[in-house]
Amino acid sequence: MNEQEMREAEVPTIDTAAELASYIRGLTDQEHDYGTCVYAMSMAAVAAFNHVAHKLGVTGFQAGCADMDILARTRGMKHGFFLRDNADLLYPQYRHKYEGLDFDSQIEKNAEWLAEEAAKHLSELEDGMAADAVVEHWQMLAALKKGDV
Repeated sequence: MNEQEMREAEVPTIDTAAELASYIRGLTDQEHDYGTCVYAMSMAAVAAFNHVAHKLGVTGFQAGCADMDILARTRGMKHGFFLRDNADLLYPQYRHKYEGLDFDSQIEKNAEWLAEEAAKHLSELEDGMAADAVVEHWQMLAALKKGDV
């Protein structure tokens, strides 16, 4: 697989340790370049993560804690860290999560995909399914694509 194919590939759910080892071997045995080796590593890690999570029957909360522990361990973050989901920019009520980061400048930096996603939400909107403030926010975001704002 090339880099784009690997980036877009779904990581399979693997039932046995032997199948997991075979999957990882398949990833490591193929020829790689600078970009594809990144995805080989992440795909192997995700396959192993999901395999162990399934075998141990962990909850979503436990899996989330494990995700954060992986980041802390691999990045050497010993004093805490935070992640934010840029999808929160679609909802004005998440403005408070951006303390220290300018919510509006984050919208500007992500305007292209936000405009597309907001337009999609508006096209699928049914009466009463979103608060007025959210609909107004989506309308503002959708207008970014047209350059109306």
